[in-house]
Amino acid sequence: MFNSKTMSSSKAKLNSKTLSAAMLLLCTQFVSAAVTTEQAHKLGHQLTPLGAEKSGNKDGSIPEWSGGLSVAPTGFLDGQHMIDPYAGDKVLYQIDALNYQKYKEQLTVGQITMLQKYSDTYKINVYPTRRSVFVPEAIQAKVKTNATQAELVDGGNGVKGYDSYYPFPIPSSGQEVVWNHLMRYRGGSIDREHSQVITQSNGDFHEVRLKEVAIYPENMDGHNDSKDAGNIMVYFRQMVTSPARLSGTVLLVHDTVNQVKKPRSAWIYNAGQRRVRRAPQAAYDGPATASDGLRTADNFDMFTGALDRYDWVLEGKQELYIPYNSYRLTNESAGYDDLISKGHLNPDFIRYEKHRVWKVVAKLKKGESHIYAKREFYIDEDSWQIAYIDQFDSRGELWRVSEGHLVQYYYANTPWLAAEAVYDMPSQRYLVLGLHGSSDEPVRFGTKAKKSDFVPTALRRLGIR
Repeated sequence: MFNSKTMSSSKAKLNSKTLSAAMLLLCTQFVSAAVTTEQAHKLGHQLTPLGAEKSGNKDGSIPEWSGGLSVAPTGFLDGQHMIDPYAGDKVLYQIDALNYQKYKEQLTVGQITMLQKYSDTYKINVYPTRRSVFVPEAIQAKVKTNATQAELVDGGNGVKGYDSYYPFPIPSSGQEVVWNHLMRYRGGSIDREHSQVITQSNGDFHEVRLKEVAIYPENMDGHNDSKDAGNIMVYFRQMVTSPARLSGTVLLVHDTVNQVKKPRSAWIYNAGQRRVRRAPQAAYDGPATASDGLRTADNFDMFTGALDRYDWVLEGKQELYIPYNSYRLTNESAGYDDLISKGHLNPDFIRYEKHRVWKVVAKLKKGESHIYAKREFYIDEDSWQIAYIDQFDSRGELWRVSEGHLVQYYYANTPWLAAEAVYDMPSQRYLVLGLHGSSDEPVRFGTKAKKSDFVPTALRRLGIR
């Protein structure tokens, strides 16, 4: 079995163009198996507690992980929006349409396409790399146990033998890497009010306000009473609060671990009809809530849902410029007129850093259906957060680019998204999800809930207006 050290190699430019045919064959032949105790011992030593390479890269542009950001910066007040702990950092250099060839080995197809398409306005501002990811020590301990016990089942469509989060810190397949994203730690629960902003090709935009709660089993009172308790990964509820024509619509999802054994269960309350209905469309490439057709159901949180429609190939590790520590996106002083520009988010509000990422390519299986025939995933090694996705249509043309803006929520010891964007290449429209600067409160983690509030019969009273 290989690990993150052997996959990375001393050449920091490993990508799909340079990866040897022998390594590709090796990746596709591996079957899931827990690692040995000796290999697991690397966690917290040669590897970080979550499985990333602890050391920096050869030229020092990626530093050694030294523990992450576990303490709030001076000046932060609990209960308020975060302040930028790296506000003093300056731009090291800028990548644009004129010089991107110099950096192309560390750019995705989508990034290069954006630089070419919006040559006058789009740029990548590169800042010093800050390896800010940190999770509580109790979670770190579970990860080490998972390394020797967790296994894929049902062809990689489920997981067994894991405890809570990060089942495969030393992965050997594309599916294992993606499961780490799906099962990453997000504070035990997420409670937020945020905006989904949809921008047209001429730069005009409109806002949809959402209130969402995601509760993981550890924080759900009554979870163990469910007959499907062992297969539930998260309980999710989403309510539209504006505009008025959509207000009161409520979506409820019980997301399962093995969605082939038991598919995701979803219900929707329509405020206009005052009825609760099953929502089988809330999966795969079904339309996402109020997204104007720009986001599929499994585009949420970059990627969420079942893996069964794709073949997943692990292509190794490479260094990439990805959005990281973009705390300006969480600041309430940043209005949409500042953030939203024609074609893409305002680059002056986005921070990019060079990090090591896992590359996983998902190709649609023969006989299966999805609007994306191929998806290229780039997953941050420190957090297991998907940072970038290039999504292609059935002709092999780049269709959409998804970008996840990770920050460390230092008040909750939780790495997660400040926002995520989906750029539609043909229409030149885009969507940004998760902007919460205009909310009175920051994202709340660790909320406790009752199972009785996350059942279909509870939806109507929530959506009445």
